[in-house]
Amino acid sequence: MYDEIIDRLNSIGQFASSSGVQRAEILLRDMNNPEEKLNIIHVAGTNGKGSVCAYIAQILQENGYKTGLFTSPHLVDVRERIRINNEMISKEDFVEAYEYVEEHHSGELAYFDYLFGMAVYYYNRQNVDYVVMETGLGGRLDATNAVKQPLISVISTISLEHTAILGDTIEKIATEKAGIIKPRIPVVCSGVDKHAANVIKEIASDNSSACIVLDENSYELKQNTYGNIDFLIHNEYYKNDCFRLATNALYQIENASIALTVCAVLKDSGVKLDDRLTKEAVSKTHWAGRMEPVKENLYVDGAHNPQGIRSFVDSVNSLYESEELSDATLLFSVVSDKNYEQMIKILCECKHFKHIYVTMTGGARRLSSEIIKQTFEVYLPGISIEISDSVDRVIHEWDNGLMFATGSLYLVGDVVRALERKENNHD
Repeated sequence: MYDEIIDRLNSIGQFASSSGVQRAEILLRDMNNPEEKLNIIHVAGTNGKGSVCAYIAQILQENGYKTGLFTSPHLVDVRERIRINNEMISKEDFVEAYEYVEEHHSGELAYFDYLFGMAVYYYNRQNVDYVVMETGLGGRLDATNAVKQPLISVISTISLEHTAILGDTIEKIATEKAGIIKPRIPVVCSGVDKHAANVIKEIASDNSSACIVLDENSYELKQNTYGNIDFLIHNEYYKNDCFRLATNALYQIENASIALTVCAVLKDSGVKLDDRLTKEAVSKTHWAGRMEPVKENLYVDGAHNPQGIRSFVDSVNSLYESEELSDATLLFSVVSDKNYEQMIKILCECKHFKHIYVTMTGGARRLSSEIIKQTFEVYLPGISIEISDSVDRVIHEWDNGLMFATGSLYLVGDVVRALERKENNHD
């Protein structure tokens, strides 16, 4: 039954005639509005929103709260999107939730709408204390924006992505993301891009919503050592408090700082949170596919737009500054609707890659390996660039030297699956 439902879901389109929020409003009404009983933290943004969600959820969980986490996309298993206390929804509960949505919906639904409805049903059935909910695409018209009374609205870093849908300037995209802001509901947002922050502050003000902005002056790197980052956070809630992250991804400093500030606002509003448990939670948060060491000497990073790649390169450079490391291999793939030329240009500024593998990923959205290779050759003449027909072959030939894989979350999933197959073959 479960496999049939997965096939059915995979056959449903990503888009439908009306907007996601309109379809979701009808669906929730059909379901008797279970979201009204949930305490929801609503998170939007271009980069980092999944990580922000993971940090918030871990903090709430560590403090003893039963916490739902709804995120997208998934890397390997669709059930990754719907979790409670870090545990994926079981196949049985997935089937039950799907059947409930299927039975109750009266309108047209796209793929994401089903999963959103299933998550809301499941979290309500499981009596969770809190739900950390990530938008699918944008904010204003996203299915998750059918939630009308979140506890807090959160907006992570904003950059140019999905421009055909969300707009072709930072201001237009920020306006779409800030569409999740509700009257008199507090807002925490990234202020790294001043144009985006100004738009968000203005929309928050129009909604009489308090707005806390974190910019690059709100946190400071102390040290980046193999496997850990120590940083300070300072704003109206934290006074140079030091936290440790179990990652080498520099960009997680901002994401963790946003999450910590969100939790400080919740604490101010009466949510009981212990400072020691909060610090522990941040130090043990793991978010798959973000500068993640999936095996010794093999890092995967789901960066899939120029800003994400810039953050990835900064993290690689920082790792080399703190450790004596040999030159690395890069495994890269990207889907065709991304700004791949700009991404490759930024990667080529990194001086630590001695050999580059390119491959194809992303199914129908894949980009030809030949085009990727030619683009690298424009910016990196003279370096070894090799086309591989599969990620499995790269992993099979990998000599356990330092390797980084980036460019797409699809690629991250491909690497994880290839490693599993390699391990199973050795058993």
